[in-house]
Formats: sequence, structure tokens, C-alpha cells
Amino acid sequence: MTANRIIGSRRGFTFLEMLSVVVIICILVALLLPAVQAAREQARRLQCQNNLRQLGVALGQYQAVFRTLPSGAVTTAVPVIPLNAPEGIGWIGQILPYLGEQAIYMRIDNEQPLRSFSRGEDRAAEVPGGGAGRGEFSGAGPGEVESAALPFRIPEHPLLSVLRCSSSPFGNQTESVSSYAGCHHSSEKAIDVDADGLLYANSSESLEAIPDGSGNTLLLGEASERLRGSGWIFGDRGTLRNGLPLGQEQVRNQLKQQVDELVSNQSDEQQAAERIRLALEVGGFASKHSYHVNFLVADGSVRGLSRQLDADVFRRLINRHDGSGVAEF
Repeated sequence: MTANRIIGSRRGFTFLEMLSVVVIICILVALLLPAVQAAREQARRLQCQNNLRQLGVALGQYQAVFRTLPSGAVTTAVPVIPLNAPEGIGWIGQILPYLGEQAIYMRIDNEQPLRSFSRGEDRAAEVPGGGAGRGEFSGAGPGEVESAALPFRIPEHPLLSVLRCSSSPFGNQTESVSSYAGCHHSSEKAIDVDADGLLYANSSESLEAIPDGSGNTLLLGEASERLRGSGWIFGDRGTLRNGLPLGQEQVRNQLKQQVDELVSNQSDEQQAAERIRLALEVGGFASKHSYHVNFLVADGSVRGLSRQLDADVFRRLINRHDGSGVAEF
């Protein structure tokens, strides 16, 4: 009789008790999830900074050998327009041996870079096509190169992890895109030979002779994905960027408007002028990190700059010879 009473007195959890447990678990998860996400973002940010440091070491080794930084873009056709067939390689292609990528460097065709990375049977194919010659704007296609009917084929680039920020929206979508770009000019300007940054068309700047000092001049930064170039071996807006205000470029990044959307209500003449202007646009720096955009300073250090950084201070950090070094940033 006693045993039966004991067995009969057993009972399970009530619905209210189960509901209370579920609510407590949900609260704990809600409290824990932001901390986990913050830790993951911190890890991604540190990896991004390590990528920039690695690129900085390679640039320093190049400087030690040649007594100068690599040219931002090796070209005779300026300004560089991404809808035209690129004729020379950019700074990333030049430092590949110092990134431990000698084998990839040997696959670059310096005479006809569009044939780089091609297999033997592909190298005989015609590279440039259509009516877009070097140094001439074709006047056709949207502003973003990847959406345009290009008169040439972009080479299939090898994937380099050092060029890819883990927070980048590119992912492994395309191996040709670099998450990092060189500092070309302090304001919006087409890629040319007269920019005030450290990497520009046919540049030959030295880390040892920066007028404003290496600690006050930015060398590389995280690139905006709003505008892309022809691939990381070339010196165009895919690997060179301008010093637009960081907050402004972040907003424009989210718009990602195409040329056709911007000029659809204009006359033919206005559309042609607008297409040329937007084709020459280089764009600025931006990232998908929470608060900062990572930059490599010319002295080899890596800094995370706030998107709220004063636009004038940022321009001065890009400009290598404005005569007013920024002591604190």
C-alpha cells in the first residue's frame, strides 16, 4: 500500500513550469548572442588587420629591393578608365613575389596582362575586342564594370586569401575582387599621374621620402564594393581609391546605383557626359566592420579609423605632401 502511494504521487512538469524554463532559456540566448556576434566580428576585424599588415610587409620588402614603392598602375593611357582594356598591372601584381606567390607572379603576362593566368590554348584568343581602344571611352554600359558589356574578358584570377576580408560581402563570389586598395588621391579624381596619394598611375614614391612623414600618411585601406575594377592584378578603381569622407562612402555603398538608373531622364548629350564622368569615378574607402574602416599607415602600423572621422583630417592623411601632418588621429 505504501509503495502504491509513492508511485501515485509522482508527476511531470506542468505547462507553466515548462513555459518558464523556455522563457529563461530564450532570455539567456538573447543575452549571449550579441556577445558571440561581437566576438566573431572582433576576430574578423583582427584578421582583416593582419591582412593589411601582411600587405604592408610585402610593400616594405619591395621598397627595400627597388628603393621605391610599386606604381599604383603601370600604364601609358591616362586617365585610367575601367571600361577600356587595361594595359599594365597594378601594385598588387607587382608585390606577389613578396607575398610568397612567385608561382602566380610568373603566370602574369606583363606585355598583355589580359592574357594572364590563361591556359596555353586560351592565349591565342583575341584579348581586346569591339571598338573600345586604349585611352578611349566606349560610352556604353553601366557604371559598375561587372555589369557592363565589356569589350574584353577579365582573366580568371587565382584566389588570394590575403586580399579578402572575412567581413566582405564578396565572399568567394569572385576571386578577382580585392578587399583592399591603395590610397590614390585625397578627393575624387580619375586615376592619373598627378595624384597626391602614395599609389597612382606610374607612381614611384618612396617610404623613406614622404614629405608629411610615414606616420601621418595612409598607404592602403579597405575598399568600397560600390565600384569595382577589372581584377586585382590591374591598376584601376578595383585596387586604387580616393579620400572621400568615410561616412559618405558608406551611405553611397548601400545605394549601388547603376548609370542607367542615374541618367535615364536626361538627354542623349547629358547621358553621354554623365556616363563618362561615372566611368572615371574611382570611389572611396569603406568596410563592413561595425564602427571602423581599417587602414595601413605608411610606417607599417594598422589603424581602425572611425566613420565619423573629420573629412578634412582624412583628406590630409591621404595627401602625402599637404604640409600639415596630423599628429593625432
